[in-house]
Amino acid sequence: MNHQDSKDRPWHEEEAPDRRFYVVAPSVNAVRRALFRAPGGARVVGRHDRETIACLHTMDARSYERHWPILLSRLGKAGLRVAPRPRPVGDHVQRDG
Repeated sequence: MNHQDSKDRPWHEEEAPDRRFYVVAPSVNAVRRALFRAPGGARVVGRHDRETIACLHTMDARSYERHWPILLSRLGKAGLRVAPRPRPVGDHVQRDG
């Protein structure tokens, strides 16, 4: 039996690209209602910051092409929109004064 070292990333994160997307919404429940029973396996992860909700999809490339427009449509009908991916904390460019 091969035990995974706790420092290693889980197998599903190593082979899969980052599947998170962010929705500008007033509440987590607004996004849950919009994505309820949506095709493609999208789910709400939780609040990313004050304005955005982090979501995750479990679609492969082919399903993503087919179902992403449907997810965008459902979010749009609910008055929500997908936000650009926020930059990681350590990626800020420092400027000389």
